[in-house]
Parts: sequence; structure tokens; C-alpha cells
Amino acid sequence: MRLRNKPTPRVKGPARLPSYVRNVNSAQCLFCPYGADVKVGDRVVAWDEKTVFDRTPRERVVEITAVKTFRTNGRVVTLDFVVASDEEVARIAEDSEISPRALLTHRSGKSTYDTQNTPVVVYFRTYEKKNDVLSLVPDLDVTATGNQPVRRFDRVGLWARLKTWLRGWMWRNS
Repeated sequence: MRLRNKPTPRVKGPARLPSYVRNVNSAQCLFCPYGADVKVGDRVVAWDEKTVFDRTPRERVVEITAVKTFRTNGRVVTLDFVVASDEEVARIAEDSEISPRALLTHRSGKSTYDTQNTPVVVYFRTYEKKNDVLSLVPDLDVTATGNQPVRRFDRVGLWARLKTWLRGWMWRNS
């Protein structure tokens, strides 16, 4: 009888947007031609693979701010039944790395259109986690309002407390 190792379950990471964006640092929306299973407030990973570093994928956690239903008749694009401006259509096309003409031609009746999964445009903003390491140091407050720091950084006092702590630690361990 052969003993097998029990397979370990893979840790599932955060969900991803269904396709990649042009640039994760500047994109704000993404055209999803076959829908997306995200809702407002979800935190998902947006990624791009078109980088100068040998097509190395980059990713960033983003927070979904809006999911709008996309419709077009070949001349006009509507998002949630509101007519989108030419600038908005151009921005969606640029962030999604497709042409505005491809947006206009993705409509019902075409062979690529899936009636079960309606197209949507997902709007997002970058989500930056709070830096928990800085919160461990009690006297280091890097929060700023405008250009004025909330609390002055006391480098001399911090250095003196560190030297005192090191002396005590060395005395205990000797």
C-alpha cells in the first residue's frame, strides 16, 4: 500500500478583474465585454502585462466604485441608460487597451455578443492599505494635513530612547 501525502489546499488570493488594464498606475475603468462578478465596494486585483520589463505582470489592489451596464447601437454608447460622451468612451477604450470602434461594434446581434452575460464597465480606484509597521512606533506620526505635519518628529529623543533600550537589553543578555 502506497502512502500519499494529503494535498494541501491552495490559499486563494483576492479576486481579479476579468481582463487586464493598459496601465495599473493610471487606469480608472475597464470594459468587460462578458460581464464581471464584482460589486461596488469589492477589493480586487487589477493587473496589466504590457510592461517594459519583458511582459512581467504588474498588479494592484483596487476598490470598485461603480459597475455600469454598457449598451451601444453602433453610433452611441450608453452607460446605465445615460449617453456617454466621446471623452468618456475614449478613456474607457484607452484604459481597456481597445479601440473606440471596437466598443461601438460590441452590440447585440454580433457573433461575439453573449446575451447571457451583458457587457459592463467597471470603475475603480486604487486601494492603499494602511502601513501597519509605522503604527508600531508610538512617537512616529507621519500623518500630515496639507503641508503641515500633525506632530513634529523628535529624532534626538527617539535616538536617546533607543540607546537606553539597547543598554538595558545588553545588560540583561550578558
